[in-house]
Amino acid sequence: MIEMVERNVYVPRVNQIDAIHLNKDITRLIRDNLLENLQAISPALFAKIQPELDLIVQSAIWFGSIGKQGSTFGQQLLVLSYDSERLTLSRLCLHFALTIIPGYLRNLDERRLTVQSEWLHKAIEWGENTALLCSVLNFFRFLKTGRKPTIVDFLLGLDYISLRHNQRRDIGYKYLTRELLWGGFMEILGLLLPVINFRKILRFLNNTIRSMNTKEDRRMANTEEKVVLKSNTICTYCEERPTIPHHMICGHIYCYYCLAANIATDASFSCTKCGTSSTNEIHVL
Repeated sequence: MIEMVERNVYVPRVNQIDAIHLNKDITRLIRDNLLENLQAISPALFAKIQPELDLIVQSAIWFGSIGKQGSTFGQQLLVLSYDSERLTLSRLCLHFALTIIPGYLRNLDERRLTVQSEWLHKAIEWGENTALLCSVLNFFRFLKTGRKPTIVDFLLGLDYISLRHNQRRDIGYKYLTRELLWGGFMEILGLLLPVINFRKILRFLNNTIRSMNTKEDRRMANTEEKVVLKSNTICTYCEERPTIPHHMICGHIYCYYCLAANIATDASFSCTKCGTSSTNEIHVL
């Protein structure tokens, strides 16, 4: 019986890390939604009391999870919990102070502390750097021992326990394979897309379609048209009011950027309307 209890106390490292990340995501979603709704009521008042509102919201989330259930939202999703024998009232109070109060002091430092409080700003910055260093060292200790994944858990002596009596962790290889395939596909796209000249492909498609629907005499007629900029003239490429109007020998008007960018990326660029080749010669109106 004693051996069974000891086995139930063990929780895989990956479960503990997953619980921490899940709890951060859930807490952030709840906090952001509540603060966004409060900001819509009175933006001016919200800007003044945002540190206090953030403190109230974070406190409510803490009391609704650890204070009431003895476990975070992330732990509850993975059927984990803190060891109830170690979760005394004094440790609960210290857990609240070490997880909620530092965030309030950080917000207070960013929004309200003045030059006269420079010493307090330095103290908060020093405390953050120290906590970060301790967290890194504690993480390496956690990888070795598999217990107390956060610095707060280590300081308070809090351990995770499984409420499933240490059932075997099920691994969904189907989802793992899908993620690996998707990640590889995205890496291939990241390598191929920058080297593909989409403007050249678009020109080829336009010329192919135009060769099926237009005639040579229409093209020659377009070359003889006089270039006129009217109030309703639009860019042949982007179909917007032309910015710094330019044209090729055919007379169709383009924005300078539309024309110059196409010629720079495709030396054989031709007019998208009549098919006249640019010959790298453009004229300003």
